[in-house]
Amino acid sequence: MTRGSGSAGTNPPVTLVTGRDREPCPFCSPEKDAVVFCTALWYARWDAFPASRGHLLVIPFRHVAGYFETSPEEKASLSEMLTEGKRILDHRFSPSGYNIVINCGSAADQAVMHCHVHLIPRYAGDPDHPPGGIRGFVMDRCERVCMNPLA
Repeated sequence: MTRGSGSAGTNPPVTLVTGRDREPCPFCSPEKDAVVFCTALWYARWDAFPASRGHLLVIPFRHVAGYFETSPEEKASLSEMLTEGKRILDHRFSPSGYNIVINCGSAADQAVMHCHVHLIPRYAGDPDHPPGGIRGFVMDRCERVCMNPLA
């Protein structure tokens, strides 16, 4: 694993446009100093809109819309990235737990159509039911499904 250099600095610049907003993809050409660590296939960076202190994004260098479009090699190496991210976050922030979140498609609230995985540290004392985000959605859906199994 390389910290702050390596693959991020050697990939040719790529500026793909997203289908929805026709703006350059913000994940295709990471700045070297934005990369926390990387492998040949993935890099990690701090989330620009963190859900908690230490929120990391794990992103493939190759532009693919979602997790299900990643290659078998990319899928296999994602676990290594998440494990290294946890090690770094444990050392730096000492969280009590983690959420690993992958939103696939705009209906799932994916805002940037370049695959990315959220590694979100959670801390003792966090609210039980924070507003919004994946936890809010899952808790709301659980309550609806428990009341109406066909929801």
